[in-house]
Amino acid sequence: MPYIGKSPNFGVRNRFVYQATAGQTSFSGSDSDSKSLSYTDTLYMDVYQNGVLLKPVSDYASTTGTSVVLVTGASLNDVVEMVVYDVFAVGNAYSKTESDTRYPFKGNDSIIRLNGQTISADITIDSDENGVSAGPITQSATVTVNGYWSIV
Repeated sequence: MPYIGKSPNFGVRNRFVYQATAGQTSFSGSDSDSKSLSYTDTLYMDVYQNGVLLKPVSDYASTTGTSVVLVTGASLNDVVEMVVYDVFAVGNAYSKTESDTRYPFKGNDSIIRLNGQTISADITIDSDENGVSAGPITQSATVTVNGYWSIV
């Protein structure tokens, strides 16, 4: 099954929860769920103390990628939580311009897309594939159909 993020064990966000000791300012390493704090960009991290969202710089520092340092020490048993969002990119995607160039519209804002009319390279449609083409088609190469191919 495809996942957005790093893998099935790491989704689009990671939550790190620590229970503070009296006066504790620095939080790093394993949290209460044995996950080690790690982040790559502080713009994609939220830090909470007892459910209250803290402000970067004025309430805490996060510059190392592995620790968060509070400006004011926490009280005994305070819950300090970091929510780190994963940055990801979608692979093999066309931009709108690339898509419009590859599959041009007929007319302005039309729902009609154009496709080529000539098959000039050998093609195999595997048994687990379906192919569809809009005709008429001129064929000067071999098309091997093990699955299904519809020409409309």
